[in-house]
Amino acid sequence: MIRFEEVVKKYGDAVILDQISFEIKEGEFAVLIGPSGCGKTTTLKTINRLIEPEAGRIYVEGKDIMDANPVQLRRKIGYVIQEIGLFPNMTVAQNIAVVPKRLKYSKEEIEQITRDLLDMVNMSYEEYAHKYPSELSGGQQQRIGVLRALAASPPIVLMDEPFGALDPMTRNVLQDEIIRLHKKLKKTIVFVTHDMDEALKLADTIIFMDQGKIVQMAGPDEMLENPASDLIKQFMGKRLSENGVNSLTAADFMKSHPASAYRSDGVKKSTQIMARRQIDTLLIKNEDETYAGSVTIGNIRKFGKQAQTIGEIPVTPNAVSYTKDDAADSFEKLLDSDSDFVVVLHDNDTIAGIVTKTSMARAMADALWGDES
Repeated sequence: MIRFEEVVKKYGDAVILDQISFEIKEGEFAVLIGPSGCGKTTTLKTINRLIEPEAGRIYVEGKDIMDANPVQLRRKIGYVIQEIGLFPNMTVAQNIAVVPKRLKYSKEEIEQITRDLLDMVNMSYEEYAHKYPSELSGGQQQRIGVLRALAASPPIVLMDEPFGALDPMTRNVLQDEIIRLHKKLKKTIVFVTHDMDEALKLADTIIFMDQGKIVQMAGPDEMLENPASDLIKQFMGKRLSENGVNSLTAADFMKSHPASAYRSDGVKKSTQIMARRQIDTLLIKNEDETYAGSVTIGNIRKFGKQAQTIGEIPVTPNAVSYTKDDAADSFEKLLDSDSDFVVVLHDNDTIAGIVTKTSMARAMADALWGDES
């Protein structure tokens, strides 16, 4: 689908890409990662000829991109950047329609595409199609940026640190959505990030770069097990011990900043928090910030009419771990409980985060627990 052959890019005497060669297969989610200045964004931008190399060849769908009209090439390749780049004077629907309109799609086709794409990210056409970017949250704007890149159904989508400016929770939600869209649409995605957690979560293949060269190209499992250099080990950070074996704590896999409320908060305020975060269980804190339990939407429905504060609602017991506890022990607690999460606490019993079943899947349990045989 995408093939680089001995590609070189220089700025003056500085070599940005140093004879790099690799291939990304059709439908693959490839992540380019490495330290600042390693050449990852330059590599991405050569694919749609925003940057042109001095030497080497780049092939897309078997054709040398230098033989293609650059405008026509870019219309077949979706492009998403961190700055989003939505047109502020256009509505959501008009932003999504930019490329299909230029490709002469009919009005009816464009409206159907817009409806279908908004539905994919749980944004209703009626509510959002006629809003302007300034009326959207950062996460919503970034969703529209992604949808605009998908609107003409391009076979390839390039994404340059698209979630880098977002808060951790919104970023996590959008990562989940891009995984779901990739599985559904089967596009070839090339994604730039400097965050190894993001790379491990998203990638089928990770391409690690340094000083304009490819240091290692491998799947997440292979890169975790056999990092090719000390620099890659540094990027893995907490995920690797000196011998390459995972030795992790609950803190390494917890989701920070879970939704919570004080016992003294009103029931209506607490249910609003749950509605906005789209959750059915809320963590409850005592006034000294210590963890008091969790309240489910079911208990709120059952007891909420008689209660003034959320602290008056019966709490549901949850399994608890501490930040320094072994991650495998936290996952065992999760498997043994009926809950969807384990609450992770600091040593002073204040809330640090939660470990979920998604966290457990990402932990690569075989590496954590070893060969039981």
